[in-house]
Amino acid sequence: MENTWISDARRLPEPTSYFHGRKLPDGFQLPTNILMYFRDYPHPTTTISTRYMLILPVYPLEYRVSGRVIMLKPGEALLVKPYLQRRVPETGQQYDRLLISFLMPMEQTYLPHQEVFSISEAAGEQIGKMVEFYLAGNTIGALFALTLLLNELGQSPTDSPAPVLTARIVEVLARINSNLVRPLSIKELADEVNMSASHLRRLFREELDISLGEYLAEQRIAGAKQLLEETSLSIGEVALRSGYESIYAFSRFFRNRSGVAPGSYRQMKISSKNVIAQNNQNSNPFGNN
Repeated sequence: MENTWISDARRLPEPTSYFHGRKLPDGFQLPTNILMYFRDYPHPTTTISTRYMLILPVYPLEYRVSGRVIMLKPGEALLVKPYLQRRVPETGQQYDRLLISFLMPMEQTYLPHQEVFSISEAAGEQIGKMVEFYLAGNTIGALFALTLLLNELGQSPTDSPAPVLTARIVEVLARINSNLVRPLSIKELADEVNMSASHLRRLFREELDISLGEYLAEQRIAGAKQLLEETSLSIGEVALRSGYESIYAFSRFFRNRSGVAPGSYRQMKISSKNVIAQNNQNSNPFGNN
């Protein structure tokens, strides 16, 4: 008996032209900057990210997206688009879930427009391949598997529509997130989109279920954390870049938002990275050669 691919290949039609084949859509790009990790605990604190997040629950899971309650079941996937609030409240249940975080350079035809999807057999195969590729350090394979997964998920949406943001709010969000460490005022943002500050505040809360002032504060703390994690700048320099002339005022703001002082946060992240690096080294079957 012939292999399946051989049988299928015999059914291929004769090309009408040997110079013009099938092409990808104009502007086609793969996702980039993929991160995959597993969580088994809640995350009651609201998170707002500039990245796409794909969540795959192992058990029934309550997820909150911009104030809406989404009840996920095993065999479903949730796609949270950038700038939306998300959190996993404590419910006393099991919270096991796979998270896939990625960036998308521009809107793509394979990117689903819905929010919750049923995981088909074909989608499940791509999830398995993606995890395998990622664990093996094969980023190209993981990104291609993610692309095929997103395309497959788009074929099996549930009835849950994804929230749609107006063009002005998308513009404001892009402006805020283009440089997290540069302080922006609400008036500056309102002027850039030709709106009054009060109208912008009202529209922002209506669409994102969070005040613009609160969102700006959350993004400012995210920018400060990024500087503390990724640079060797002193706390004073981080404070200045975050819009604070006083280290004391910055430290108070940082502690109120994150629960720890800036210096302690930096040390915690350094220690955490060292532990992860050591664990990865110990789990490498090929050693250091």
